[in-house]
Amino acid sequence: MTIRKATVLGAGVMGSQIAALLVNAGLRVKILDIAGDRDEPNEISKKAYDTITDKKRPQLFDLSFASNLTYGNFEEDLTGDDGTDIYIEAVKEDLGIKHEVWDKVRRTAGDRTLFATNTSGIPIASISKVFDDSEKKRFFGMHFFNPPRIMKLVEVIPYANTSSDALEEVQLFLEDVLGKGVVIANDVPAFVANRIGTQTMNDIMFRAEQQGFSIAETDALTGRNIGRPGTGTYGLVDLVGLDIAVTVIRGLQQIPEEKQFFHDTKIAGTLMEKGAFGKKKKQGFYKKGKEDYLVFDPESNDYITPDQPEFHILGKFGRDLGANLDAVFNAEDEAGRFLWETLRNNFYYSALNVPKAASDYADIDRAMVWGFNWKKGPFQLWDMMGFERVKERMENELGELPGWIKKRDTPFYSESDSIERVTPVSEFTDSEIWNREDSLLSVAHSDQLLLKLQSRNNIISDDFAGDLIESIDLLENEDYSSMVIYAEGRHFSVGADLYLMKKMHEDNRVEEIVGPAIDKLHESFNRLKYALKPVVTAVYGKSLGGGCELVLHSPIVVAASETYMGLVEAGVGLVPSGGGLAEMADRILSTGHMQNDKQKTMTEVMTNIAFAKVSTNAHEALKYKYLRNTDTIILNAEKRVEIALERARYESETNYIPKPKVNYTALGRDYKALAKGQLDAQRTGNFISDYDYEVTLDVAHVLSGGELPRNTIINQGYIQKLEKERFLTLLQNDKTYNRIKHMLETGKPLRN
Repeated sequence: MTIRKATVLGAGVMGSQIAALLVNAGLRVKILDIAGDRDEPNEISKKAYDTITDKKRPQLFDLSFASNLTYGNFEEDLTGDDGTDIYIEAVKEDLGIKHEVWDKVRRTAGDRTLFATNTSGIPIASISKVFDDSEKKRFFGMHFFNPPRIMKLVEVIPYANTSSDALEEVQLFLEDVLGKGVVIANDVPAFVANRIGTQTMNDIMFRAEQQGFSIAETDALTGRNIGRPGTGTYGLVDLVGLDIAVTVIRGLQQIPEEKQFFHDTKIAGTLMEKGAFGKKKKQGFYKKGKEDYLVFDPESNDYITPDQPEFHILGKFGRDLGANLDAVFNAEDEAGRFLWETLRNNFYYSALNVPKAASDYADIDRAMVWGFNWKKGPFQLWDMMGFERVKERMENELGELPGWIKKRDTPFYSESDSIERVTPVSEFTDSEIWNREDSLLSVAHSDQLLLKLQSRNNIISDDFAGDLIESIDLLENEDYSSMVIYAEGRHFSVGADLYLMKKMHEDNRVEEIVGPAIDKLHESFNRLKYALKPVVTAVYGKSLGGGCELVLHSPIVVAASETYMGLVEAGVGLVPSGGGLAEMADRILSTGHMQNDKQKTMTEVMTNIAFAKVSTNAHEALKYKYLRNTDTIILNAEKRVEIALERARYESETNYIPKPKVNYTALGRDYKALAKGQLDAQRTGNFISDYDYEVTLDVAHVLSGGELPRNTIINQGYIQKLEKERFLTLLQNDKTYNRIKHMLETGKPLRN
């Protein structure tokens, strides 16, 4: 069965977000809740629909998707089989309410329909009692993590009678259609991620109180330094909700064998009494002050400005997680020992939960990485710290270890292992052509090239531009069918090296160094755009500035739905220099649209660039013209390279036609004058600063074709020349330098 139609039961916050996720994946979705009064029986579900389709903050990738979403109520819309393939229940965590809703559903659903509950705390076995034996085969837990659009983890919890066919079907649906990472969990309290995650947060807070560490000190120790979120422990509880964490803790305290691992903590108890549950209540362990965050001080029972933590071990930490873990293992100071015990206790409790909560230790790692945003899971961290020495020390300090750990004498993972469920890139690779500082070029499937961007922070460097030219030479002149460009890491590319731009200004070498680099960048991107064989770029995450320009010039793009694209150079007082303006102008001017339509679209583009606007998803990037209708958008970002290779293969086998070079007519100085008038009004109204005005006028100058008369014949190369001139001029301006310096120091734009 192909899942194409879904009904979400419950129109609260979680239900509405799940419904939006399903619509974004292309499903036809109905969202239901209890009936209101006679005049407005759909009042509750209509409110959810309005939230999902809100024009200012829509939950949909594109508001046109709203045609696939309808709403109703349990009384009027559960009267017969409407062809729903899967029901997903997200009503209040009350067993009686869940039974009442499911009893209505089961009486009308088709005999192949799947039943899923999004419960986070009620046993699946308890909910299943409302179903008969045949229906139980199609029932399971399907626990999304909040927010479901962003969080990768979905825990699937089978009931004892759930059929293997139903499990396989829903796992494929979650992974391939919704782009999620699935962990099969056992029907134990808090399942996997919340069980492991809450235990380690509670353990840290309990020991911090025992040892006298403050909230700020604890969070400074237990964040990115050990591969966990930068919020630290208390900050993460604020984000999750203290009330939710305490509910999980108290539930597990009721189980005799779990009680020793879950403790009451004084500060949490005080804040619970105050109703200070965290971010949703605008105060918890932390509270936003006028200028910065304040932290709760249990001695004064009030919020204070936190002191900067000073621990010897913090000075030993860097970006290398393995080195940090080694420092923790060998630490002799109090803070270092606190961190060792944090990791040790997490390793031990995680090991106890195999096979109790999950049958495979890799699933526990997946749950923590995908559900709690850890950089590595417990068993991955154990390996990184040294399997044997950690095991020996744990045994000395804790006594007997779980049986399966005692028997194990090898690390949990080999070097090539991954917790991802997709085929790794290495499986496609036959051989390496080169492995350079900024790029890796490989052969895949015997006749496809794979070019990996691997410069520091994936910046678009001068060396990478040269490597791109060389790789296209190989593609066109050797017996290769196609090429895929990709990157790894958190983001595809955030553009150029701002530190280099700052230094070139300081050294007065802008014309000498930056000018030729722009020429090389234009050459590389032009070669990419007009390549004689298909080139596909697999993009995801942030693709900004030069990274966006690389994607713009790619003949074909496979984009993850969570791709955030934008030409953001104006924020630091520059115009795009890699042909971004020229490409946007080319996309508008080379169409057969009326002149007025071209001017309107060009103004929209100019405004987006002037305000450094970044798309909130790949479909919005399509709207901003950063992507085209011929590009492919997928939800599973981990499959981007695999799908890009398939798309490149298809193009190479179906008579790929390279992009032709074209001429078109410039909008000219008439358009520039029009743009100037609009900018004058915005400056007068204080919507833009004086320097915003100057920079945006330069953007308009390039897009219009400069001072040429309207209808003068130009081409992309001419616009690139204008782009280079304006970029070099702006980079030598002290106001731009101040913007760059401020951005590098604060991470925020300067409006001067």
